[in-house]
Amino acid sequence: MSKLSKQDKIDIYNNWKNYNISANQAAKEYGANRANLFYLITLIERHGIEILDAGYTNYSVEFKEKAIRRVLFNHEAADQVSLELGLSSRGMIYNWIRKYKEDTRGAS
Repeated sequence: MSKLSKQDKIDIYNNWKNYNISANQAAKEYGANRANLFYLITLIERHGIEILDAGYTNYSVEFKEKAIRRVLFNHEAADQVSLELGLSSRGMIYNWIRKYKEDTRGAS
């Protein structure tokens, strides 16, 4: 996926909200992944456009572990947990889960 600027993200959201431009259409126009754009739109819908102002966040081990447990042990959908937590990317939680599984396999 191409790296989208903050303005690109705002434009994508506004075009979706105001002009019914689909995530599929935006994905083609911006050379981005449709699922990631759908996540972006839903993230903004849930947390407001201000979520785009959040800078880099270094999440604590405890925060990551709670998120991982919700997905692996409580069987919550990873994208839903990511959205609820306001993670900037849907891939973050998947990376955390992959690392957790690698670490627990290595500890066995």
